[in-house]
Amino acid sequence: MSIWNNMDWVLPLRTPFFNIFFELVTLGGYPLFLILFLCFGYFALGSKRFFHTALLLMAAGLLNSWLKDIGQDARPDAAYALDGRVGDSYGWPSGHMQIAVVLWGYLAYSLRRLWAYWAAAIIIAVMGFSRLYLGVHDLGDVTAGFIFGVLCLAAYIAALENQRSRAFFASLSLRTAVSGMIAAHLIYIAIYPAHVGHEAPYWFMGAMTGWLVAHYARGQSAVALPGPWPMQMIIAGAMTGLSFVSMMVLTRIPRALSEDNALLEYGFGVVFGLVVIFALPYVLAFFMAQATRFQNN
Repeated sequence: MSIWNNMDWVLPLRTPFFNIFFELVTLGGYPLFLILFLCFGYFALGSKRFFHTALLLMAAGLLNSWLKDIGQDARPDAAYALDGRVGDSYGWPSGHMQIAVVLWGYLAYSLRRLWAYWAAAIIIAVMGFSRLYLGVHDLGDVTAGFIFGVLCLAAYIAALENQRSRAFFASLSLRTAVSGMIAAHLIYIAIYPAHVGHEAPYWFMGAMTGWLVAHYARGQSAVALPGPWPMQMIIAGAMTGLSFVSMMVLTRIPRALSEDNALLEYGFGVVFGLVVIFALPYVLAFFMAQATRFQNN
């Protein structure tokens, strides 16, 4: 067995402490954490930065899903696995690794601080190793995830840094931007290697569209939180809590209405994006206005 697939070296490293530690680390690569982190970051850490972060993350996630289902590469033997959340998904390339490179790499790039690059490198390395330690990916999976993550990140940054592409995207109207995204999604669905239990991630595509529509509908304006930073963190936490509730509701309703309805999945994903980026900022602005009126009286 080659070094790319051999997992025997992992077993001697395992201890009860590291089992718990890496199980906690790996949660940071699953959709629940990622979506809530994006919501919190949008309100607390810069809405413009996290608008771009979310679009890049969702695009990278769609690419990873397509690559997994077209390659259909089996994960390491179940005897090695300590993470039961992977279900019947395929192994190559590692989604955790690809998403970690894209997420933390882009945030480091947007901050452009040496400490941010070091922090991103450490998080990416620990996340990748967690998948090996937990026995759900081999070295080939993690390496491929890293490579595709770097390619996604480099392509997005190149588009942002290029004056012509930046001016082109900035000039797009809501109708043109949404039409382009829906067209891209239709092409993605048409070429997706769907098979039983492995359909295209329609809900996430819808959330991506809703995120874009809401951003344009708000005039691409930034979200400003009132008060000192502790108060801002509390408010952002409350907004994230509301986002979590809406996500739970909007992922379960389409499944309750129909087990396999792509249009329903996509539509409720759109609603989720609209709730987080369009509705919640207006709810926040309303309560801020009421609080200001109360103080003035």
